[in-house]
Amino acid sequence: FQAADEPAYLTVGTDVSAKYRGAFCEAKIKTVKRMVKVKVTLKGESTSQVVQDDQVKGPLRVGSTVEVKTSEGLSSEAVISKLTDASLYTVVFDDGDEKTLRRSSLCLKGERHFAESEVSFLTDDCHFLNKKVQNDRNVLNFSHADVGPAAAD
Repeated sequence: FQAADEPAYLTVGTDVSAKYRGAFCEAKIKTVKRMVKVKVTLKGESTSQVVQDDQVKGPLRVGSTVEVKTSEGLSSEAVISKLTDASLYTVVFDDGDEKTLRRSSLCLKGERHFAESEVSFLTDDCHFLNKKVQNDRNVLNFSHADVGPAAAD
């Protein structure tokens, strides 16, 4: 799920919460292997195409009018109807561990990670001792060091 105000992809140095063993733990993006799929509707035609973001000139936002290189190699005006971030992100957790994850396993720091009724999984891995409430949104973040077999009580 990607909110409308989120960027099409995340950049190196961004603070995130990364899903690790079923819980979200604080991390920072170290490297990005960028791959954003852009679904566009060509103006003057009612046909859609999916292209890579490097074939698009203009703002990468749903609803934006952009110039796109078609599969025939021609430039055409189009409107973005959908963005899919298929990039691979290598993140560094606070204890120095690194993991490569897809965008679906990352949240911008401060975003809601789960519905309030779905907190039962928290007792499995990350411990309540390290939870932090951020931005009046009841977002729980945990230290990566508290996740996994070594942290079991």
